[in-house]
Amino acid sequence: MWCGDYALYGVYGDVLEYFSRTEDLLGVSTFCNYENFEFDDEDLQEKNYYDKVKFIDDNNKLWKNIDVSDEAAEYFSRRDIDSVRYTGYLVNHTQKLAVDLKDYFTQSFYLSRNGKYLLAADALPVLTETGGGVYMLFYEGLSVDSTEMLSGTWCGDLLQIIETFPKDYKIINCCFAEIWDRVEHCYYVFGIDKDGYVLNDSKGKRFEATRLDYHGKRGLSSYIKVELIEKKIKFIPVRVKECNA
Repeated sequence: MWCGDYALYGVYGDVLEYFSRTEDLLGVSTFCNYENFEFDDEDLQEKNYYDKVKFIDDNNKLWKNIDVSDEAAEYFSRRDIDSVRYTGYLVNHTQKLAVDLKDYFTQSFYLSRNGKYLLAADALPVLTETGGGVYMLFYEGLSVDSTEMLSGTWCGDLLQIIETFPKDYKIINCCFAEIWDRVEHCYYVFGIDKDGYVLNDSKGKRFEATRLDYHGKRGLSSYIKVELIEKKIKFIPVRVKECNA
């Protein structure tokens, strides 16, 4: 479970009332107690989700916190390890689903600004998020290949990374690619077509992007045209339907 303050209270209001699963409330109890909610809301006892706050507070006292910071620092040492491994499968034992991590990375990664690292949004926080944070990742747009509808659908499930694909599980397509980092990467790797549009692969397919509205629904899609202005690169979205008209 990937959970932050906005999922519970703050600028988005009384979101806790929409938490219905016991698994979610238990997850919240690992990092929140009564005082967290009381600090933000003076009329807490009058809220219709007050029983949920009590449930969270009661269970918060039962958890034993284990400090793994030393082990984590060693595992993520940038002197020795540039990235976690994107091999094998991220499996969901609860739903019997799996993501091919190499395929995820291939669809989602982009080159860092200094050209030294290949980066990608970590799939795990997006799949297990609770507060709609994926829309911050895609605030300016996303590749049409992205599968933003999967965000939060693995929250509370039993997950594991393994090397061998498990029998009777189903592979699902998974991609979380923000528009501008990905389009810049595609421009440098695949170039543009004869009309100046950024390509998405080595087969000549154009990069295509879209934006999400307030309700998380996709708008019209666009190709990205390149203009060179005084040695600077400008990426310009052009509606697909205008190109095909």
